[in-house]
Amino acid sequence: MATSQIGIRLDDKEKHEFEQNAKAIGITTSSAIKMFIAKFNHDKGFSYPVTAKESIETRKLPEEVEKAMVIAKAEELGLLEDTSEKVANVQELRNRWVQ
Repeated sequence: MATSQIGIRLDDKEKHEFEQNAKAIGITTSSAIKMFIAKFNHDKGFSYPVTAKESIETRKLPEEVEKAMVIAKAEELGLLEDTSEKVANVQELRNRWVQ
């Protein structure tokens, strides 16, 4: 079987920590990387969610907001008749929500 080499750059502190952690569980850094690649390839990506902390996908919106967003998009696409009222004064609308 032909083999290939991958090179990466790490800062010294990160490399040292990686070496120490691999050694602590009884494997080499090379083995740790090979294990990561094997698992990554098996799963066709990461086996855990990879997201930005502040992305919309990681925040749970209230159910009412999600429903409103779906309805608004369906109306925008012409899939539902637009029954929404036109808003001239946002503050009046806010006042109705507070009551």
